[in-house]
Amino acid sequence: MRYIKPRSLKRLPGFLFLIGCLSSSAQTFTTKGTSLYDYYGYYFRQEFNIEVTGLPAVADSSFGLTSVLLNLRHERVSDLKITLESPDGASIWLTNRNGKDSGAHYIHTRFSQFGQSGLISAARAPFTGDYRPDGQLEFLNHGQNPNGTWKLYIEDLKKDFSGDLDSIQLLFSHQPAKAIIRKKCDFENIGLCDCPDGAKNCDLLPDLVIIPFFTENQIQEYAWNDPVYPRQLRLAATIANIGYGPMEIKGAKAEKEGRLSVNQRIYNRKNGKLAYQDFPAGTMYFEDKPGHNHYHVDDWVEFRLVKISNKKRTILTKGSKVSYCLFTTGIIYQSDGFSTINGKKYGENMPNYGLGYYPSCNFDKQGISVGGYDTYGMLYEGQYLELPENLPNGDYTLEIEIDPHHWYRESDKKNNVFSMKVRVGKQVVYPSRR
Repeated sequence: MRYIKPRSLKRLPGFLFLIGCLSSSAQTFTTKGTSLYDYYGYYFRQEFNIEVTGLPAVADSSFGLTSVLLNLRHERVSDLKITLESPDGASIWLTNRNGKDSGAHYIHTRFSQFGQSGLISAARAPFTGDYRPDGQLEFLNHGQNPNGTWKLYIEDLKKDFSGDLDSIQLLFSHQPAKAIIRKKCDFENIGLCDCPDGAKNCDLLPDLVIIPFFTENQIQEYAWNDPVYPRQLRLAATIANIGYGPMEIKGAKAEKEGRLSVNQRIYNRKNGKLAYQDFPAGTMYFEDKPGHNHYHVDDWVEFRLVKISNKKRTILTKGSKVSYCLFTTGIIYQSDGFSTINGKKYGENMPNYGLGYYPSCNFDKQGISVGGYDTYGMLYEGQYLELPENLPNGDYTLEIEIDPHHWYRESDKKNNVFSMKVRVGKQVVYPSRR
């Protein structure tokens, strides 16, 4: 038996009251897992059902999903994409190909809106702690009924390793994940949204930038003879919208050079009322590779490796222009360590913060909300530069350009190029190593 020292008794009633409140309001639902399959070479995902009953009929800012607890054993968790889907079909990524090359296991891994262990994408495996997921939990508290069958999907996207799901647990409470709203600026209350310079009428244009933190945290050079990624510089890219309006696109049925045409929707505030215009933009297609099965926007970013010498800029290599599925995987909070971009802090202080709702990559609508961001991790398809043979060791400049064709309208295109110094040191092939 454990005894409590007398000096501890002063705090005990409050502590017991807190535990009582949590136990009376929070409800958990757990499902045991089973063995996980290795990559089959085609699209396949395992489904695990969590039955939820007896909750209020609406999940919103007052009651809803608070956290997800995952226990999973796998020797290379960067093979895995793990998605949680609510009974109405809304879904988010809990974690998508994190852990880099050799990280293993999710051990008592909790996902919550403000996980104290930070972003799961920036953490090291084994993952043990309380993390912010790759998607937004608040998308699952959007007014839908939480009762019914929740589904956990696990996709293995690379061969050689299998694993085991031990358990998945959902926690619901009166402290749910919820959107932070600075003011009631939305499409039903457009008169409460701000225009630049205090104007009464305006186009609510997006403004896209790269968040440096994600690329700086996920970038790795692979040697010329690496068995998996030879001569590759792999990197993450996270695109944030710091403008006054969302970046929203819509697919069109007309085909353009074998692709589906895309229109960009620009919202306007006119005399306190909402209006919009659709402008022809780029193209999109259905990406059916494993881990995707949704629509991608063509040529969304371009990667370049540059050498600058005597003020002369020479492009040494370009990546193929990478297609992205556009949706709001996360949103910037002022408290985030990465919320300062180009010397300015962003988050809840932004005009029209949170305007736009883009939880998925559909044909009819996808995009990035105001203050939101879209992340592509280091191990996603296309996230690399192929380095030239025998590239000399030394310092170079990595450039990432958003919308390299300038197909999309923004308030500022001059900040679409991000650059950072990189060190290359694994590409020189010495005669004795051939």
